Amino acid sequence: MIRPDLILWIGLPAIVTIALLLISYQVQRLENELDRLERAAIAQQEEIHVLNAEWSFLNRPERLARLAERHLQLAPVAPRQMISFTDEPPFQGLEE
Repeated sequence: MIRPDLILWIGLPAIVTIALLLISYQVQRLENELDRLERAAIAQQEEIHVLNAEWSFLNRPERLARLAERHLQLAPVAPRQMISFTDEPPFQGLEE
């Protein structure tokens, strides 16, 4: 007959060993996931750096002035286009 003490001294180390192996595999999996996330974060930081450089390049004042001149056909404001708020009647709202 197998004594309960023998089962305890053989079973307990086996259970602890299995638990440690499972924890070890889980830690390894989490470390791999952390490495993947860190690489992804670095890649996104590099993308943001490139996008900021492109934004700076596209927002150069001389380029914006050239594009505005080409596409907007803006002209200086003539004095007859200017009014004063005192010349206009006050806003009455919507009357029904």
